[in-house]
Amino acid sequence: MVANSAVLTSRRSRASKLSPEKRREQLLRCGLKVFALRGIGSARHAEIAEEAGVAVPTVFSYFPTREVLVRDVLAEVDAFLTQALLSALDNGNSVFEKFLLVTRTFSESVTSAPDVIKIWLDWSTAMHDETWPQYEILQNKMVTRFADVVRDGQSKGELRERVNPEIAAYMVVSGGPMIAQMKLTQRSPEFIDEYLNTLVQGALMPNIDS
Repeated sequence: MVANSAVLTSRRSRASKLSPEKRREQLLRCGLKVFALRGIGSARHAEIAEEAGVAVPTVFSYFPTREVLVRDVLAEVDAFLTQALLSALDNGNSVFEKFLLVTRTFSESVTSAPDVIKIWLDWSTAMHDETWPQYEILQNKMVTRFADVVRDGQSKGELRERVNPEIAAYMVVSGGPMIAQMKLTQRSPEFIDEYLNTLVQGALMPNIDS
């Protein structure tokens, strides 16, 4: 206990003076780390304070309740994935290339932003939790945007009309947990790349005119 107190005191003594905006950003970064380690249901203000090297009341001043804390940390996860995955759609010429880039971007995020992905995995299984409606908003946003890409491909004659855009979108989205699992269990890059190609082909190739 003495050792832990000393570490905490040392961390707090090194906490720099930050603007409110920068302090909030710091606390959210620490929140991502704590939520990834402890889980959405277990992370607390005190743990974030210790990670940030600040007093517990400081965390409460930015996130007055646990509900606000959870909401804002999950909003960070939403913002990261939305920016990363939807930006990937701006590249690639064909629907296949766009979807392959999306899956590769997600795969790379497991390495570049592991805390975000671990929280997302936890969040995606919390169907009976109060956070589920917030997750559905994120998922529906992705499905809607991906389905629009399929419809655009259909309008250009790239895809056959019989493909269901929503089903194709859900197939790509559903690959996320498996991609994360493969990365976290260190499957080979070659194996993962083959999986990504097979995933996208399974969603689109039967419906692409030769």
